[in-house]
Amino acid sequence: MPYGAPPPEDGNPYSAGGAYGAPPPPPGYGYPSAPPPGQPGYGYPSAPPPGQPGYGYPSAPPPEQPYGYQQPATDNGYPPGPTCRFCGGYPAVDATVRGHQGLIVAYRMLRMTGPFCRTCGTATVRDMSARTLVQGWWSPVSWLLTPITLLLNLVPHNKFGRLQPPVPGSHGPQLDPGVPLARRPHTAMLLVPASLAVALVLIATGVLGPKKDNGPSGGIVAAPSPSTGFTYAPPTIPAFPSPTFTMPVVPSITLPPVTTPSDPADAADSVDTAKAGDCLRNENGTGSTTDTHPKVSVLACTDAKAQYKVVYKYPATSDEKVCEQQPKADSWYTRTYTNLPALDYVLCLKKLK
Repeated sequence: MPYGAPPPEDGNPYSAGGAYGAPPPPPGYGYPSAPPPGQPGYGYPSAPPPGQPGYGYPSAPPPEQPYGYQQPATDNGYPPGPTCRFCGGYPAVDATVRGHQGLIVAYRMLRMTGPFCRTCGTATVRDMSARTLVQGWWSPVSWLLTPITLLLNLVPHNKFGRLQPPVPGSHGPQLDPGVPLARRPHTAMLLVPASLAVALVLIATGVLGPKKDNGPSGGIVAAPSPSTGFTYAPPTIPAFPSPTFTMPVVPSITLPPVTTPSDPADAADSVDTAKAGDCLRNENGTGSTTDTHPKVSVLACTDAKAQYKVVYKYPATSDEKVCEQQPKADSWYTRTYTNLPALDYVLCLKKLK
């Protein structure tokens, strides 16, 4: 009985039911039974686990990334390194781009941190540097902070320049770099500090400062003319238009007697030219303490005839009490002019031993 139950141990084929009314054979005896749900058996493949390949059935595809972004094939499923903060592309580098704004009496420091790809980083540096050139000069401290900010932006600019362009298909919409900073109209604002520096140099050298009036000289003299506005007179003309006031040629004054040197070579050595440090001598030779008509002459201090030494000279005054301000002075000489008190002076003297 190849298709029936096995014979019983006692040899009676009917004791176990046999072919008539016998119970069905146990599963797996001659005929394959249905496999349990979810488990392989008897050559029937089971359904593969969700999301994993098995038995020739492919797993479900990964969800689509935004902006068409496709992750590269890496060991852990992530991009190799940081990604750009704007477009998500790589390669990218961490950097800080800075800006500055002058607010008349205050200022504001700006900065944008990365990571940036090459395209978005270059666009950020150009945009913030251009804004700094326009807005960064309008406070007292900004004249120093604006150039420093522009120089600091050279560091991230060089980092972005060493990067490779973003991998195609690894990024979304990117920032527009635009034209280079040197070709933008914002660079014209560099004329502001340059003009100020030139003006300071010209003022320091006296070119733009007030000019001193040193009186008439041998140069070109401008004279008004009704036809051409100004006519340049040649330097050989010694005469100028007379002023509205007149100076007396010889003032009608009475001067105290002054000793005239006997030697004509000493005629220039008069008491009027005496100054601090010169030595004098009274030719009257009187021993009195007061001489109303002295005959004073100037001579060298090494001369044994010298009697007094000038300590200080006070112009435009005839008050001998001013010599009280000079502790070294013990004598004085006063010169007065009747009609021109501006020519008066007092010589504070020290008597020599």
